[in-house]
Order: sequence, then structure tokens, then C-alpha cells
Amino acid sequence: MIKARSGLLGMTALLLCCTLSGCWSSSPVEDLNLETGIAMDIAEESLQEEQINRKGGDYPKKELITGTFQFIIPEESGGSNTSSPQAKKFFNITETGDSIFEMIREISLRTNRPPIGQHLKTIIISSSLLQKIPLYELLDFSLGDNDIRLSVQLLISTDKAGNTLQEKIPGQIPAYILKDIFQNRKRNARLIKPVALAKVIGPMKGERSFILPNVITAENEIKLAGAGIIKGKTQTYGGYLKESEVEGLMWIKGQLAGGVLKSSDPQTGKNIAYEIKAVKSRIKANVQGDDISFQVKMTSEGRVSEVFNKKENLRSNDVLGQEESIFQERVNSLAEQTVAKMQKLQADVGGFGEALRIQHPKVWRKVKEDWDTTFSTIPVRFSTDIHIEDYGSSITTAD
Repeated sequence: MIKARSGLLGMTALLLCCTLSGCWSSSPVEDLNLETGIAMDIAEESLQEEQINRKGGDYPKKELITGTFQFIIPEESGGSNTSSPQAKKFFNITETGDSIFEMIREISLRTNRPPIGQHLKTIIISSSLLQKIPLYELLDFSLGDNDIRLSVQLLISTDKAGNTLQEKIPGQIPAYILKDIFQNRKRNARLIKPVALAKVIGPMKGERSFILPNVITAENEIKLAGAGIIKGKTQTYGGYLKESEVEGLMWIKGQLAGGVLKSSDPQTGKNIAYEIKAVKSRIKANVQGDDISFQVKMTSEGRVSEVFNKKENLRSNDVLGQEESIFQERVNSLAEQTVAKMQKLQADVGGFGEALRIQHPKVWRKVKEDWDTTFSTIPVRFSTDIHIEDYGSSITTAD
């Protein structure tokens, strides 16, 4: 009995060792090309590709897409790492073709380390490419590949997407910078929520319009500026929301995590700034016969953080009410401009269709087939209630 029990314990221990062995059959990290970013542009062969093709390194393909693939430079194993903190930590390879999957595999002929997508963080697609090829075609490989996580963040660029993966800050990896900028949403009201691959599956299958954060490039800098619209029916690029229109959209959807609302006093012309602490929004769909309209109610709490006119008692009830009214009018104006742009582009990216579907499902079933077009003529009204909780400690009152 004791021997049998000992044998059973031995077998159990052996099985546990097998399950805890981790990556015993995998290659060491330093022997892999860890992919961190992919940028897609309209086909434009690089100088290296032209030279390779002239020397017989081409293969059957259509020149549709130029992909810029970013990889981490692995640190040497063993010994001390003496590299400078500002040393370049990544390298890019460009490949032009008509299949993302084939392009990645073709890279295996240009480097001794096989590419692997388990560390991919960002995918950036140029708006010009999205005018020619639908989003679902460009993402088909990424959504189906087992190595790529659905948490990968998706961006659009009205510039050349490959430029966003060029070095901007010495010692940092561009794909990581793009991912981490979204941590600043509490500081800026013009930054939309990050969009992961998992979040676009539903809108693509449901043929609903949605937005992607837009990144632009300068000589030595990148900036997340505005948003690009993906049209529901075609899944192609449908237009651009500038920063102030994104700000209005964030108020409409109640998705602000913080930031600043700036306006000016109509009597003095001086700027005043409101620091956003909390925002809520509710979209109400109204239906009367065949007529549809929407009422958007937005509420916010915050503080006045900057005032250029300090000649009056800023804490008096009259001044407080005036400032709240100024900010409320500003929010309504931003929201109205945003809806006007959406209706001009015939793309509901504000959640109005979703509100109608939930509140009036029978009506929604009648209009959902061509909702973006229908939405372009529907009236939308706004009301905002802003509550100023306090002022910055540096603000002084009149003598």
C-alpha cells in the first residue's frame, strides 16, 4: 500500500513539473524578432526593396500596401548591459505587397530572427490607404493570428503611417509611446478612448460607423490630433474630426476622464479655464409618428483653474452663475459643431443610433439599414448643466 501510494505521488509530481515547465520548447527571447508596431501605407517601395528586387529578390505580388514593421532590439544575455539609456532600442523593416501575412513571412528572408507578434502594441493605418482598401481586409490577418492579442491598439494617420514609427524620443520605442499617450486622457479633453482590436469587431460586423484616434507627425514629434471616421457600410475612411470636434464628441458621449474646458468672458474678452472633474451624458430619443429627434443632457462638476480677470469677487453667487453659464454655452457650441460635422459626413459616431435601438426598438428596425443617411437630417438639441465646485487657491478676490 505504501509503495503504491509513493508511486502515485511520484507520478503526480512528474505531471505537475510538466505543466509548470513554461516555455521549455520555445526559442530564447534574444533569438526572436519581437514585433511592437505595424504601420500600413499605400504601396511605395523603399530604396532597399528596389535594390533587392533588381537583384532578383522579388516574388509574385501586387503593389498595394507598404508595411513598416517595428521590432525590439534584444539586449545581449549575460554580462552587464553597458548600452546608453538613449541608445536606439528598435529597428524597422519595410515590405511592400498585397498580403500582410506574406509580407511578414517574407521578412524571414531578410533577418536571422523569426518575427513574432505576441508583443505587438500598435497598428497604424494611413487614411489614404483606407480610402482604397476596407478596414476589415487590412485587419483580417491581425484578427485571425493566434500570436496577436486583441488588446493591440488601432490608430489612423492622415500623414504617412510609417513616419509614426520613426524615432522621436531617443531611447524610446515609438510603438510604445503611441500606446502610452492614452494614459494622459485625464489631462486632455480632446483625446478619445483607446481603440483595441477587440472593440472594432462588433462595429465592422454590424456595419456601424466608428472613429479611430488620429496621429500626425512633425519632423521630430508625433501628436494624437483629432479622429478618423470609418464608415459603417464600406468600412473605409469617411472623413476627419478635428480636435475641437473630438472634444464635443467626448462631451456628447460622456467619455471625458478629465481635461480643460476653455472659454472667454463676453464682457471682458478674458479667458477662463474650467478643470473637468466629472462628466455624465444621456441621449434621449424622441419619436412622434415618423419624426425622430434627440435630446442630449450633459452634466459636469469641476473647478475654475485659471482666470485672467481678477478685478471682481469671483466667489460671489452672481459671478459664479455667470461663469457656469459661459461654460455651458461653450459645451453646447462644441456639441453642435460636432453633430453638424457628423451629419455632413453622414456618419453617426456619437451613439445616437444605439440610443434609438434601446429606447425605441421597433422604430430602429425600420431605419437601421440606412441609418447614417437618415441620421444626417435628424434634429439634435443640447442642454448642459455645469457645477463649479471651487476655485484655484491662487485666485484672489477684489479688495
